[in-house]
Amino acid sequence: MILLVIFLSQYICAEDYLKDAQDGQPRAQYLYAMNLLKKGNKNEALDWLIIAAAQGHLRSSLWIEQNTDYQEDIFMSALVLTNNELKNKVKPYTSNELEQMKKIGKEGNSDTQFLIWLLYVNNLYISKPKAYVWIKKAAFNKHPRATFAMGLLYYYGYIVPEQKSKAIKLFNESSALGYSFAESFLNK
Repeated sequence: MILLVIFLSQYICAEDYLKDAQDGQPRAQYLYAMNLLKKGNKNEALDWLIIAAAQGHLRSSLWIEQNTDYQEDIFMSALVLTNNELKNKVKPYTSNELEQMKKIGKEGNSDTQFLIWLLYVNNLYISKPKAYVWIKKAAFNKHPRATFAMGLLYYYGYIVPEQKSKAIKLFNESSALGYSFAESFLNK
C-alpha cells in the first residue's frame, strides 16, 4: 500500500510538471526532464532541457554542460556559452535589491528589465505575470536577448498565442541586434 501511494504521488507530480512545462515554465521543464531521465528517456528529457536553457534556465544549462558532449555540437556549445554569461547575474537578491532593480527597470534600463525576467525563469521571487511585463519592456527597448526570449514565447505559445511567423521575425531581429544564439536557434 505504501509503495502504491509513493508511485501515485510521483506520477501525479510528473503529470503536474508536464502541464506546467507545456505552459512554458522553465523550472517545470527542468523538473519534468529530470523525471524523464529517471525513466530512461534521455532524448525527450534533453529536448525539454534545451527549451528551458534557451530561456535562460541555468540549472538546465548546467545539466547539459555536465552530461553531454556539448562541445561537439555547435548549437549546444552556443547554448551553454550564452548561459555562462548569466551565472554571475542570476542569483538571489534581497528585497531591497529587487526594489532597486525595479526602479532602474522602470527608468528604462533594458539590461535590468531582462534580468528581472531571468529571475522568473530561474524561479527567484518573480511571478510569471510580472515577469512578462518586464520581458515585454526589455524587448520593446531592443534588448537583444529579451527580443529572442519574446520570440521563444511566440514560437512555443507560452504566455502568448503561438505565432511562428512573429517568432521568426523576433529571432531575426534579435540576431540583428547582436545576439548570436538567435541565429543558431533559427538554424536548428
